[in-house]
Amino acid sequence: MSKARVPFTILSGWLGAGKTTALNRMLAARNGKRIAVLVNELGRISIDTQLIVSHGGDVLELAGGCVCCKLDIKNDLWEGITEIIERSQPDHVVLETTGIAEPAAILESLHATGVAARDSIAAKRSAEQQAARERIVPAGVICVVDAESGAAALREREEAGAQAMAADRVLISKLDVASAAAVRDTHRTLDELAAHAERAAFPDGDAGALAMTSWILETRAVHAWNTGHAEHPHHHTNQLVAVTFTETAPLVGERVMAVIEALGTTLVRAKGFVHLAGEARRGFVERAGVRTSLELRDPWGDVPPLTELVLIGDDLDEPALRRALWACRAAA
Repeated sequence: MSKARVPFTILSGWLGAGKTTALNRMLAARNGKRIAVLVNELGRISIDTQLIVSHGGDVLELAGGCVCCKLDIKNDLWEGITEIIERSQPDHVVLETTGIAEPAAILESLHATGVAARDSIAAKRSAEQQAARERIVPAGVICVVDAESGAAALREREEAGAQAMAADRVLISKLDVASAAAVRDTHRTLDELAAHAERAAFPDGDAGALAMTSWILETRAVHAWNTGHAEHPHHHTNQLVAVTFTETAPLVGERVMAVIEALGTTLVRAKGFVHLAGEARRGFVERAGVRTSLELRDPWGDVPPLTELVLIGDDLDEPALRRALWACRAAA
């Protein structure tokens, strides 16, 4: 008896748009489906995964580099999906991409991988692995767009625009903090880049989370196949640099924030946990869109306190950034 085919959805969006927030909300919703999640992050620190696993989701992380730029994508990504399907028997697989991944390139690699595997299956994979791969059904591309600062990203960042153009659905986030002018600008920009894509937002609360989850898990026609992506080599026009910083010594929180704020618009995204001097609770630093925040989370407990930060921006000076953050150290 043949196995059921498993829908595969890509959740994309520019850095800080709100992909992980939407994903966590979906995993927390009691929708009755078993959802397997794959997370792809820039940098070596599993910040997003630390947030996601708290909901009990089955997470297989692909760390290090942009999915669509990895040289061994078909072994890392598609074999990862094969593993999670066989191990977890999910009803649906969702891939949360990095903020600079282009969904069209990912789907193009799926098509190319399938062709290659059929041509040389004996040399590359077992019949069982290939059968599992053939159960994957592309079910849609959803792009999360920040209503507060997303219009600028869509216009100025090639990857952000490509994400919207490849999507069949656009999830608009941060409407609770965006001005009317910003919302209008976001919609005008989407009219130009992604008029074909359905736009949606969902209210807070359980009902809104369930409605959003059902919408994300719907199987739609995959628009990215028709983008002509294969005719153009995939490249990132801006010199985005991902800097990871780890430190066991306590840090002075306001100085960490000063370092991050001083980077200005060159810093596109920042996220991480901070070991704060004189504080038993974990600090959580985030730059998303135009907002930077430091908030207190749960106590460290039995886990040794450790600062783990990922900062992504244009031409970041990694040695200088490390020096500045080391200067934030203090006695416990």
